[in-house]
Amino acid sequence: MPRYLVVANQTLASEELWQEIRKRIENDPAASFHIVVPNTAAAHYHIVPAAGGFVPMPSLITTSVPETDEEATARARQLLDDLLARLRRRGVEADGDLGDEDPLQAVHEAMAGRKFDEVLLSTLPQRQSRWRKMNLPEQVQRRYHLPVTAVTAKM
Repeated sequence: MPRYLVVANQTLASEELWQEIRKRIENDPAASFHIVVPNTAAAHYHIVPAAGGFVPMPSLITTSVPETDEEATARARQLLDDLLARLRRRGVEADGDLGDEDPLQAVHEAMAGRKFDEVLLSTLPQRQSRWRKMNLPEQVQRRYHLPVTAVTAKM
């Protein structure tokens, strides 16, 4: 039975990620998923520098940007709960947790005591993604010697 680690936050509800998950379920209905949602601070939501501070990227945001870390955590928890419910409605074994705000640390903690066959890592588009700028897919692949599928959400 293949076991997948899914890593995402702002893109957890994206159609692109769901398509990748669905492909794996169709390939093997016994597949199981562990979802880790790095608990991104409100300050790290997709925003861009502007004169006098930071502003949301309106072309990417369909909902408001969380103003506090508590709001960001609540949003992350809701996205996780929604995806877990969606998977379980299909009869798929799935669990998950919020992880460290540092996505590499969150992956490390998720890997502790678990074995996975592949990592699905979902990010914002290249120019808005902190995770892409830090080469997170490559770092995870090098550190854990697992296939990593990097999914870019169109949002």
